[in-house]
Amino acid sequence: MFVRLWQLARGQVRVRVTGASLPRFLNLCAKHEITLHRMERTAWNELYATLSVRDFRALRRYMGRTGCRVHIVRRRGAPFAAARLRPRVALWGGVLLLPALWWVLCAHIWAIDVQISPVLDRAEVMRQLDELGVHVGARISTLDFRSIRWKMLAQQPDMTFLALNVQGNSLTVQAYGTEPAAEKLDQDAITKIVASCEGVVKSVRALEGQPLVQPGDAVSVGDTLISGLVPPTREGGNYRLAHARGEVEAYTVHYVDAARALETDGKTYTGKVKRQYALILGNHRLNFYIGSGIDRGTCDKIIETRTLRLSDSVVFPVSLVVQTYVYYERTPQVAAVDDVRVDMLSRALGQLASGMDGMVTEHTETLVEQDGAAVLHMTVHATEQIGVEALDDSEIPETPPEPEEDEAAP
Repeated sequence: MFVRLWQLARGQVRVRVTGASLPRFLNLCAKHEITLHRMERTAWNELYATLSVRDFRALRRYMGRTGCRVHIVRRRGAPFAAARLRPRVALWGGVLLLPALWWVLCAHIWAIDVQISPVLDRAEVMRQLDELGVHVGARISTLDFRSIRWKMLAQQPDMTFLALNVQGNSLTVQAYGTEPAAEKLDQDAITKIVASCEGVVKSVRALEGQPLVQPGDAVSVGDTLISGLVPPTREGGNYRLAHARGEVEAYTVHYVDAARALETDGKTYTGKVKRQYALILGNHRLNFYIGSGIDRGTCDKIIETRTLRLSDSVVFPVSLVVQTYVYYERTPQVAAVDDVRVDMLSRALGQLASGMDGMVTEHTETLVEQDGAAVLHMTVHATEQIGVEALDDSEIPETPPEPEEDEAAP
């Protein structure tokens, strides 16, 4: 097989030899070491043979002595293919351009997949990465990802993890962070636990400080539940100030009022559809339409981006953007009160529960129609933790407490 490939690389000629003195032709070829392959004699004065280009050129010098004539039947091999393709300038230009295109394609970043936690500002993270050289079109060999990672973690105090992974010419940015911790009082400060809302105390769990309420007590907003002023625990002891800690669970009642219009605008699609096209080359966008991409009519705008890619990790810096506008007309729609009941209840309860450190135990509601709107009045019973820390301005009494007298014996 390798010999066959080598012969094709050098070029081969299939010839037809005619004449009365074919033996003289064969003897001449043997004398001058001209090799004939795949000979086939079809008549007493005709034969076919294959020889290399080099042997064919040598044979031409001796043909006059043989009395035979040689006709070329077929040419095969790389030299003849190159001769046929030589006039095609565009083809050879493409062959020369292909390595350059491949280098540009594989040596630069042409696609960025962003996976950023919602607690981080995505626009700010991408802006800082762009300042550090991470952007579409950046040369991969010039990026020090380890240095970029440390600089980003220093600039983003809420960022706990950052990964920059390159596959082919695609970059994946993974960034995660934590929400800033809620501001807490100094652990050495004198604090107390106060009620954040009205309720009836269900249980008191004091870890530090003096409980001032017990189960069954009714409390209002701001009432002290656990004091930072701790009385002495032994005879002759003194008061002390502490950083009160603990939880107070209470039965609470919340009142929710909400309203929602029953008449809304619906959509009736007209069937009219308009499309706009744009081509993105690297960081440049070429619009194939006149004006901006903002349509003032009532329509739904759908944007689709189609990127030319070889695989999931190797993409071309070419994308086609298709903007589709689907037009509709606004039509009034009137809903019944019962149609919006479930949605209004779920929204009201969800919003209330999101700001509650506890759980809803029971609720009653009334939903009526009033002036073209659904009006909701809801009473929600819950069990929640109502104790919050606050600064305690209590002072230690100047005189220690007097010991309690024992009751007289009967």
